[in-house]
Amino acid sequence: MKNGLLWVVIGVCTLFIASNSAIAFEYTGRIDTRYQLQIGDNATDNDIYQYHFFNLLPSERWSIQWYGQLRKDLDGYTDLTPTGEEEETDIAFRGLPDAVNPDQTWEYRIYKAYVQYDRDRIGGIIGRTSLAEYEYSQVDGIMLWGTPVEWLRLEGFGGKPWHYYNYINNSDMYWIDGEYTFGAGADFLLYDQRLNFYVRYLYLRETTQNNTLINEPENTYLSDDHLMKLRANYFHDYWLRTGLVMSFLNVDPRDIHIWANGTFDQILLSYYVEYYAQFIDIEDLGDSLTKFSALLTASHPYTRFTADISQSFANIFNLTGALEDLELQFIYEHRRPLDSEDESQFNPIYNMFNIGTIFAFRNFWYFVIFFEYIRTTGLKNDITVIGGEVSKKWDKLKLQLGTSYYVNKYESNYTQTVIEDSFYAQEYYFRSKWKATKALDVSFKTSFEVVNLTSLTSTDKINDAVVYEPITTIIEDPRHYVTFDIRVGYNF
Repeated sequence: MKNGLLWVVIGVCTLFIASNSAIAFEYTGRIDTRYQLQIGDNATDNDIYQYHFFNLLPSERWSIQWYGQLRKDLDGYTDLTPTGEEEETDIAFRGLPDAVNPDQTWEYRIYKAYVQYDRDRIGGIIGRTSLAEYEYSQVDGIMLWGTPVEWLRLEGFGGKPWHYYNYINNSDMYWIDGEYTFGAGADFLLYDQRLNFYVRYLYLRETTQNNTLINEPENTYLSDDHLMKLRANYFHDYWLRTGLVMSFLNVDPRDIHIWANGTFDQILLSYYVEYYAQFIDIEDLGDSLTKFSALLTASHPYTRFTADISQSFANIFNLTGALEDLELQFIYEHRRPLDSEDESQFNPIYNMFNIGTIFAFRNFWYFVIFFEYIRTTGLKNDITVIGGEVSKKWDKLKLQLGTSYYVNKYESNYTQTVIEDSFYAQEYYFRSKWKATKALDVSFKTSFEVVNLTSLTSTDKINDAVVYEPITTIIEDPRHYVTFDIRVGYNF
């Protein structure tokens, strides 16, 4: 049956709705076409994408939604140096799409394709979707919900998990024996909806890689994972909103997240504070294909505290001239691995201090500047950055020129084997967006990126007789990349 199951379900439902609906179809949609060129380290990468979003409304109670992506790599991902040798650092451009489609064939991925029914206190969907409150679990199946009383909402779903690497030309990997998922949840709205409490449960059974390396024979097994998630939000007033999220993977706590935020309108002051701790190591999941490992990315257990305060001076200084608003923002973050053995140049203990200013002028001119300092402890990798952006917005055109940076970025293949780990990259960019008509818009971005420190994980085995350990090479010379990105969007 393979992908045919999805097409049959959607096709039958669509015909049923169309034949039983006396109201003509209403619809909205958007098509985005994107071209991306990346250059750097004796390598190039050309890709084209097209994104399709459609929302059909046969009646007030029925809707049909579709979201898909067409992609083609124009030149592959292996290039040669001037001496004719293969360029090892070309793997900097090898993202997940190249890893799962090495033949560079045309590929089409369907992210959403479902029929929805919603009537008063009950509703449901059938087809393909991603469920946000269940860690964006990707499901081909059915979901039902109901509200028996005003303060209680119940829901449940079940079906087959689908994976990001499933595209139409790769349908042989779609219907894997033994894979399925189901879950349920309840929402409680109390104290005039000021207190929102919910619980979520997800069971996921799917094929998992058992430390399979790139270009090695697959060694897989069916994993059984249970995820329990508890969340509570309390709204006291606009100056105080609080929240708590806890999750458990099988019998172990996965993470905890506590936050509070608010706005003091009289003095135009906003704040946000949070505490977050992750207790599970990515290595504990092996090379899992599940969303659990994807959300943990390549991180070890760690804890983080963040405080963010922003103050507007528009009223304080009575700004009525060319300068309409002046805003000052201060951010502090402390992060450390839970286990001292996990400390490294790429995973240090640090304190981050950021101070930024936003100037808003009349005629939609904006100027942003920030200073950020990251002070590390132990293994030193201190960072000092000054960045910002100047932008101008007209009725149909917006221009942005600026610089930004990131501290860590991971590139991995579909088995979660880390290929590249970049530390401290500065980006200089120019962006523009032109709304040519009510339906047509064109966007362009070009950027120049400097990566100061990079690790590359070798995919070559040392010896078949010994347990494989990846060889990590630290490249301390700055690496430079240039990217051009053009997008054309059409709404209808």
